[in-house]
Amino acid sequence: MATLAEPAVASNAEPELEIIDLTGETTASEGEEEEGSSRNSGSDSDSDEPSRAQLREAILRVPSPLLRRVLIDMADAVPAVQHALTKELVTVSRTTRVVVPRWEQCENCDATYDVNEEGDMCTFHPGEMEVDDEKFVDWDEDCHGPMDCDENRRQFPENFLWSCCEADGMSGGCATGKHTPVQHKRRRF
Repeated sequence: MATLAEPAVASNAEPELEIIDLTGETTASEGEEEEGSSRNSGSDSDSDEPSRAQLREAILRVPSPLLRRVLIDMADAVPAVQHALTKELVTVSRTTRVVVPRWEQCENCDATYDVNEEGDMCTFHPGEMEVDDEKFVDWDEDCHGPMDCDENRRQFPENFLWSCCEADGMSGGCATGKHTPVQHKRRRF
């Protein structure tokens, strides 16, 4: 069981604070301290694993808008973070030579794809999903609500047919092509 250590108290009775550098950058004045602590750095990876696991769990649970705000703030404050995020999230369009987001959502299959990957193929249904009235046995729209709604499409996909191939809503796509990015509507203010 771990116990908490009391902070060292200086002669003026103020607690001494330990500063932890998370940037990994060193300065000339820190060089002496770095040499003394370098012998412990080999075993740090084992002790950091619980911290990494906790960080991963926190990242998975944080709301997306807050995570975006944290990433933007970190990119503004730390050049290394900005460089890493730019490398991961931004690319140059092959056709227009303009900087564009690296990851897009496909309009046809809803998958997120890397715009740099030319070989990625999309499988989708070009038609519309329609209600199969014969599958909704004893369904009273006055009592149960409309048959064709998002909730029923999620809960009962087998009760819907694709207009393009007459397959039920659970079937894979019947058409194949390149991913098409979702066209974001521009708003006027």
